[in-house]
Amino acid sequence: MKTVLKVLLFLLICKVSNAQSGGQSGATQLLINPWGKSSGVGGANTAYGSGVEMVYMNPAGVSGTNKTDLLFSRSNWLQGSEIYINAFGVSQRFNEKTVLALSIMSFNLGDIEITTVNNPEGGIGTYRPQFVNGGFTYSREFSNNIDGGISLKLISEGIHDMNAFGIAVDAGVKYVTGKKEHISFGVALKNAGPNMKYDGNGLKMEMTFPNGNNQSGQVSSASYTLPLLMNLGFGYRFDFNSTHSLQTGFAYSARMFLNDQTRLGLEYRFKKYLQIRGGFVHEQGIFDMSTRQTAITGPSAGFSLQLPYGKDDRYFGFDYTYRDTNPFEGIHTFGARIIL
Repeated sequence: MKTVLKVLLFLLICKVSNAQSGGQSGATQLLINPWGKSSGVGGANTAYGSGVEMVYMNPAGVSGTNKTDLLFSRSNWLQGSEIYINAFGVSQRFNEKTVLALSIMSFNLGDIEITTVNNPEGGIGTYRPQFVNGGFTYSREFSNNIDGGISLKLISEGIHDMNAFGIAVDAGVKYVTGKKEHISFGVALKNAGPNMKYDGNGLKMEMTFPNGNNQSGQVSSASYTLPLLMNLGFGYRFDFNSTHSLQTGFAYSARMFLNDQTRLGLEYRFKKYLQIRGGFVHEQGIFDMSTRQTAITGPSAGFSLQLPYGKDDRYFGFDYTYRDTNPFEGIHTFGARIIL
């Protein structure tokens, strides 16, 4: 465990050094949270979240899976843009210490007209951009208080004549303390991996010289770094009685080449049947339209309903989250889960 913490600290130092030197990153779809419960609190659940959807904020939280957790989510991304995000995840406990999970996220960007130099207006067909991220997560309970997790992610981007492939690693640690385990801390590093680069027929070109000779060649595309970031989180739960509780969360996201973010979240829980949550994500310039670097304005809210069925704490659940944006008409995320 000490080794994991040392690695995370070293990578955070590298992040700060690289950010100060300037640069840019790609594959920014890795920064999109497709899950309902965690996005409802603005991602402030880095320290206390559990279940399969924690593959996004902190893979150590996946160890909170009791037996089997299946989750499907669909986001209407920036409503009015006709962009949709589908995500599926499943986590399975194999023994008292180990949980494994698989997750996948894909983007539906609709049909886009194919244009070329000779056909700038199109009319020669359409294509669909492909952005798919898949991951395998290993999470383990090292003690009654400490959980750790690591995810290996595969990244695929492409259009009809170019594509790029990459790999990345997420790693995280979660620590719980207090008489009722109501205090939690978490740290996670995300998107550590080699640079990506586009390749394909779309980079080929043909040149005609004054003497009438034609020569074909291929343009070399520039490589780009992945959007490395570090999440640091804290959580405190107020238990009023066996029925009602209030979970608070705070997280700080240090992001390479982008503004750092502060995340605040609040979640009311009625047993395991109902959760109502809200959150806010703040970054530099978020309140000024002329300087804001994102369409997401900060506030988020949502709820979850879980209905028991059968025996042994089995539930069927529904999640909904709204994230405010300007422009467009917000981000709506719907999720369905089965807990076995």
